[in-house]
Amino acid sequence: MVEVKELNLTEILTALQDFMTSDGAISNEQREFYTVFRQHLNEHDSEFKVEDIENLLMKAKEQVPDLLEEEFIKMGEAILTRYRNKNEDALNERIRALAAEEARKRALAEEERKKREEEERLAEEARLAEEARLAEEERLRLEEEEAARQAEEARLAEEARLAEEARLAEEARLAEEARLAEEARLAEEARLAEEARLAEEARLAEEARIQAELEAGEHAKQAYWEGQDLPGDEAKIVPDLPTDATPALNPENGGGRGKLILMVVAGLAIAGAAAAMFVL
Repeated sequence: MVEVKELNLTEILTALQDFMTSDGAISNEQREFYTVFRQHLNEHDSEFKVEDIENLLMKAKEQVPDLLEEEFIKMGEAILTRYRNKNEDALNERIRALAAEEARKRALAEEERKKREEEERLAEEARLAEEARLAEEERLRLEEEEAARQAEEARLAEEARLAEEARLAEEARLAEEARLAEEARLAEEARLAEEARLAEEARLAEEARIQAELEAGEHAKQAYWEGQDLPGDEAKIVPDLPTDATPALNPENGGGRGKLILMVVAGLAIAGAAAAMFVL
């Protein structure tokens, strides 16, 4: 690498003098500027770098405001031209280095840009993948919730169906029990009615039998008396009934047994009277 050569005090002032005398005459402003600038150069205690020279030129210009701007710029260019001529090789090398550095920086920037773009692409892919994952999880969650909801609805529907079946079965059972109870009641009523009918038929049969016996006894008694030949005109004596004879009971009040007793007593009374008449 070529070493950069800085200007010394003499080179700077010589460059400035060459510019000021190029037209053959030096203006008062130029002289004043030269004096002020030289004073700043004398006060500078280190080497004169380009940045230092530029700063000292600006300080001198501030102290000589009447110096034309155009002349000031040309003075600066004269000094910088001397600097460039002294460091042509170094400047060229520096330019090449700067160009290389710039190219390196651009390459690094391009690489960084590509890297950044790749990172952004990967980040975007990761973001999209994460969104897709979250969306899939949300879809699965919704599907699970929907499946759970449908299962719950099916369970409730099944419970309702079973409850309805149980209700209907309890109603069919109660109705069957009511039907059987009604049938049992009707059967019991029919049995009691049949027993009452049979009892009534037995009562009527017993009354008919007793009535037939009474009528048969009456006919026998009548036939007996009609077959008797009494002497003379002697009237038949019909004995009176015993004073302690029990009157006949009402068939509706006494029942079959009471009627039977009455019939027996009556028969005995008739038989006693017949015997008495037969003896007389």
